[in-house]
Amino acid sequence: MRISYLLSLTSVLVILSSGVSTARHNGSGPDLRFRAGVNIGATTPVPIPSALDITGYNPHFNPTLGADFSWFFDDNWGLGAGLTLDWKGMKVHTRITDVHLTIDVPSVGTLTGYVTGRNTTKVNTLYLVQPIYAVYRFNRKWQVRAGIYMAEALHRKFSGSVSDVLISVESPLPQEREISYATLDYSSHARKFDLGLLAGGEFRMNRHVGFYTDLTWGLRPYFSGKVPIRFALRNIYVSVGATFRI
Repeated sequence: MRISYLLSLTSVLVILSSGVSTARHNGSGPDLRFRAGVNIGATTPVPIPSALDITGYNPHFNPTLGADFSWFFDDNWGLGAGLTLDWKGMKVHTRITDVHLTIDVPSVGTLTGYVTGRNTTKVNTLYLVQPIYAVYRFNRKWQVRAGIYMAEALHRKFSGSVSDVLISVESPLPQEREISYATLDYSSHARKFDLGLLAGGEFRMNRHVGFYTDLTWGLRPYFSGKVPIRFALRNIYVSVGATFRI
């Protein structure tokens, strides 16, 4: 998916919403909203393998900014699309047991093998996201939506470190080595395009202001190609924030 394709959606939203002067509460017609919030979640395997014991978690500050345009066919049902900038990231501390990694050891070089010890992982990714969804409106206050999202990564960073570890090195000859500290960086393996499911709801406080919660669940693994980590990671995040209708 090209960035130009996503940006073309912005032009469509502007054209469709040019005649919207107020947000409609009931009945058929257009509904344009702008939203701002934060993403809280993780880039994680599901389920979490027994080889990972989480000892600490920092969700980072992950803002989300965007616009959504919906067209209602009657009092209840509508279809919508949007364009959003999503920051998704975290920092997690774990105890790992026999996890396959490639690490960079100072004054030694690159080693690949099964690692046991302490690990810190940091993920920072910026996505340009296009959600496409069906929306159901219960009344003037409450509505829910469900659909899919497509996302193109504008920035990808997956890095970390290990400390006080024992690594079973695979080559050139099998051996075990104790390592006090090493780093890892798999950013080049991070997938450029993400695809997943979304579901959420919104409460309108008044004519213009509302509050929303969305869950997004990535269907594609975070990494592509041959990567040292042998289990699949996916983006699973909850977004909470406020909406504003013109």
